[in-house]
Amino acid sequence: MAVGIPEYRLPREPLFAEIEHIQRAGVEIRCNQALGVDFTLDDLLERDGYHAIILAIGAHNSRRLGVAGEEQAGVIHGTDFLREVALYTKGSQTAAVGGQFSKMISGKRVAVVGGGDVAIDAVRTAWRLGASEVHLIYRRQREDMPAHEEEIAAAQHEGTHFHFLANPLRVLGDGQVAGLVLQRQSLGDFDNSGRRRPMPVDSSEYTLDVDLVIPAIGQSTDISWLAAGGNGAHPRSK
Repeated sequence: MAVGIPEYRLPREPLFAEIEHIQRAGVEIRCNQALGVDFTLDDLLERDGYHAIILAIGAHNSRRLGVAGEEQAGVIHGTDFLREVALYTKGSQTAAVGGQFSKMISGKRVAVVGGGDVAIDAVRTAWRLGASEVHLIYRRQREDMPAHEEEIAAAQHEGTHFHFLANPLRVLGDGQVAGLVLQRQSLGDFDNSGRRRPMPVDSSEYTLDVDLVIPAIGQSTDISWLAAGGNGAHPRSK
């Protein structure tokens, strides 16, 4: 909650107060410990003597766009973007990271791809870091967006340019983002999500002049710790 939700939406003071209440109740919190790197499931059961383990590791891996050019500098995935900005606290050891993102965004034209809460959080955070333009690209219509309606309305009020029924085709640039080619979409038959499936419209490409692209089209769970038989032993730890 402290690194995935922007501070303007979840103030840190009450959040940290809740965490302190949990600690006072007797819960031990160990930070900077990665499953599969610093410990395994067997370690918790055998070495530390726990009787049960609950995995609540979230979904922090951002889905790729799957288009040409997305490996270039200037493509920053939404979960990474929000995490690094949230970790920035004046005077902390992560200040350089936060400052770097502020410089990277300030005065730049930003395109965010997606329609969920991460996408809207990235849009509104980019404004707060001083972006000159912020565009949101979504392949369906506004009423299909899974993000909270009040957050969508707030992003629109702040000046976000919405591109509905549009999908990225390729990222332009020679090592650094110089634009984003989009293709217009039309809605076809209903898919297994209960929404109409976007279909590309022939000869409908157009270019959006942007400096940064932030994909936020969904996340998955990092299960790399399962690599060695499921107990959390990561190859790097051997």
